[in-house]
Amino acid sequence: MIDQRGQGLIELLVATAIGLLVLGALLQFALSAHTLTSVEGERTDLQQRLRVAIEMIRHDLMLAGAGPSRGPLRGPLNAIFPAVMPARVGVSGADPELSFHSDRISILYVPSDAPQTRLISPMPSAASAIAIDGLAPGCRVTSACGFAPGIDVLIYEAPAVGGAHEVFSLSGVDVSRNLLTPVAPLSHAYSSQARVAVVVRRTYYLDVIGKRLMMYDGGRSDVPLVDHVVDLRFVYYGDPRGESVPPPEIGSSNCAYAGSPPVSILASLGGEGPKMMAAGMLTDGPVCGEPPYTFDADLLRIRRVSCTIRLEAESAEFRAQGNQFVSPGTSRASVKSIGDLQTTIDVAPRNMAAAVKE
Repeated sequence: MIDQRGQGLIELLVATAIGLLVLGALLQFALSAHTLTSVEGERTDLQQRLRVAIEMIRHDLMLAGAGPSRGPLRGPLNAIFPAVMPARVGVSGADPELSFHSDRISILYVPSDAPQTRLISPMPSAASAIAIDGLAPGCRVTSACGFAPGIDVLIYEAPAVGGAHEVFSLSGVDVSRNLLTPVAPLSHAYSSQARVAVVVRRTYYLDVIGKRLMMYDGGRSDVPLVDHVVDLRFVYYGDPRGESVPPPEIGSSNCAYAGSPPVSILASLGGEGPKMMAAGMLTDGPVCGEPPYTFDADLLRIRRVSCTIRLEAESAEFRAQGNQFVSPGTSRASVKSIGDLQTTIDVAPRNMAAAVKE
């Protein structure tokens, strides 16, 4: 006769074993699900950070070169001075003139609805207040055309290529007399031909040590936009024709032409479409502008900008070894590693399609 107590013990052991197997499978499933959720969350975050970086740069590049939109001297800035520069510009930590850095770009543009006008009389000196035309198109009476203290203002001599230009902040505005007071003396006294407009200037650059995409406004604001950026590169493409830079008006000259009649002194790049412009070409002259705002004339030929940016997963536990990772991590499982994400965009700023004035 079979011992019922022994049979019950065997059944209990079998049931316990089956239960442990099921529990192990469930735990394994839960662990895999947790890992998958963590990986997908990190991947989504990586993609979102890349999207933010790309869209910010793309947006400003599309607007690069936009100049005053009202008045007889409206038209793109790139007809006079470069709106895109391969360097950091501004009042803090600016790169030397005629610099080239592949991991930074400075962009300048005048918003379409920005306050804009012209000087109504020449500046007596570089330290003088700026007398503007308060009745220019788009200006409201007794408003100083909408200018206000604390904003960034662009002033430039129009309409010659290579004319003096600079960006400054306003310390005061006299709306009754249409006077603008810069926070510091300008580089020189501007003529009654000069234009003034509220301007946006942005420098995007890579903080190599902190692995961050930074944005500098040319003044006091220098802030991180995206973390764990491991590479940032800009490439510039220019019109192959030296004559794409506007020639001087009859009886005058500019930095990109020589002789009489004037002939372009800018090198031909051959072909018809935009050609890549290396660092040497954008820093070797001819030199335009006036110190401390000189620039290489070839910058006026830029028609397209390529931006490559590479981001890594934030946590080292999602990075492994190999060429997929600029900064190797601690991951040992392929299912738990997320390779660096890199993309390249090409932007042809619509205001820099041709360096001509309307």
